[in-house]
Amino acid sequence: MRQEQSLRTNDGAEDVIRQYAAMVYRLAFARSGTKDDADEIFQEVFFRYLKNQPVFESEEHCKAWLIRVTINCSRKLWSSAWRVTFSPESQQSKD
Repeated sequence: MRQEQSLRTNDGAEDVIRQYAAMVYRLAFARSGTKDDADEIFQEVFFRYLKNQPVFESEEHCKAWLIRVTINCSRKLWSSAWRVTFSPESQQSKD
């Protein structure tokens, strides 16, 4: 019984991913500007969805949650310690 319930949950998750994958990816790409970053954001959004397995009142709530998580993940990516930005001043001083 436990395994059947798990399979049904995964089927529902697959439907959500299939339905909203393009939207999440477009938003991730628009916010990040690179394919690699958009891929990373996309994976993080759906990882959180699968991990948390949120229950929504309607499709609109699901869509809003995915949009919000995508925005939050893109902000987190930009503020992460591994991302290094170079200012024009620092580039000129090296030359």
